[in-house]
Amino acid sequence: MIPSEMVRIAAGTVDTYGNGDTHTVKTFCIDKNLVTYEQYNQFIEAGGYEKKVYWSPEGLEFLEAYAFSVPSTYHEKYLKKSGMPVTGVSWYEAEAYAKWRGIRLPTASEWTLACQGNNRQRFPWGNAFDFEAVDYRTRLVPYPIGSNEKNVSSFGVFDLVGNVWQWCQDTYEGEDFRRSVTPTGTRPGTQKILKGGGWMSLRKHFESDYLYYDKPHHRVATYGFRCAKDAD
Repeated sequence: MIPSEMVRIAAGTVDTYGNGDTHTVKTFCIDKNLVTYEQYNQFIEAGGYEKKVYWSPEGLEFLEAYAFSVPSTYHEKYLKKSGMPVTGVSWYEAEAYAKWRGIRLPTASEWTLACQGNNRQRFPWGNAFDFEAVDYRTRLVPYPIGSNEKNVSSFGVFDLVGNVWQWCQDTYEGEDFRRSVTPTGTRPGTQKILKGGGWMSLRKHFESDYLYYDKPHHRVATYGFRCAKDAD
């Protein structure tokens, strides 16, 4: 049974890190859209920041150290419009929200397959850059999910690039992210992978095999996420 808000993506082969090393990704489901503020607010109102069951040991240490109870951009007026992606969340907060939903964050390889499609496209919509698909460097804020009909992958997944960076499940463990990345699931690590680029990113950040990484406690205004799950 595929949840209505998700897309089922059949197993495929990807070059996740742009280094020529391809591998197969098992069938999975991924959110059709980025997680919105309305959705994340449900997690807050359900006591998501107080209930330890949703947090990993490292996530609990993060909460105890900083005592956060809402995203860093929670009070920004521009995010109060309907359908805006949640931003300003750390990897720990994204992980806890996903666990609250009973699912998880996507791996970098799953995210890449959702973006590349079966033809290993450079961008979600094809191999040629499309200024209209990301409204390139003309915006100072994110835009409502699914509102740009050109920014969609062949699988029907919206806003994979150009709206907000998206946290992935993987730990980063390499000096050069183009050549020596080791995905290690949710094992504790000093860096976590992000994909997709945000509204003020460079054009190269929107390429399907480009990845970035940051410390899991960072809560940046251009960081958001979507969720995934194993196929039933």
